[in-house]
Amino acid sequence: MLRVDVFKNYCDKSLETLKNKEEKIRLQLLEEPGNIKLKKELGNILYYKKDIDGAINVYLKLITLEPKSASHNAFLGYLYYEKEVYQEAIKYLNISLDYDPKLSFVYFLLGNAYSRIGEIKEAIHCYDLAIFLDLDMYQAHIDFAKKYEAMGRLEKALREYKAAFEIDPRDGEINKKIQELNEKLREKS
Repeated sequence: MLRVDVFKNYCDKSLETLKNKEEKIRLQLLEEPGNIKLKKELGNILYYKKDIDGAINVYLKLITLEPKSASHNAFLGYLYYEKEVYQEAIKYLNISLDYDPKLSFVYFLLGNAYSRIGEIKEAIHCYDLAIFLDLDMYQAHIDFAKKYEAMGRLEKALREYKAAFEIDPRDGEINKKIQELNEKLREKS
């Protein structure tokens, strides 16, 4: 479920369309403040508008309404991961796994968070569990890279393409993509 939420495609919608949808949802929430589906949609829109703090606030409210929701806790963990607040990411990703220990993608994110804070042993353990649960780590990095690129987050996209290339350096298309993004980032500087 988390993977679906993370990669839900809002990128083909204009910013104006997203703003209109956000306004509509906020008005509906005034009438139905406990509507979980609307809150979740609002959190996802805020995330795609790059308002990570706003999305975090929405998901914190969601887990007060449904504290045992593995998907809400996982997405909140992912949002903290995006902000590079890895301790909070680890906390919520672990809570998510307490409620659904079969979420391979959450183990992957948890492994990434642990590796970013230097806890390599924990990271390897999480990656092993993700692989055991049949997660394709290479494809997960590619999916992240494409999502970041579509959102205009070129530095993060480059980091994910490089991680995929380290897993399988035979993929010439990924190498071309890395070179292309390096060039775009140089032009941007």
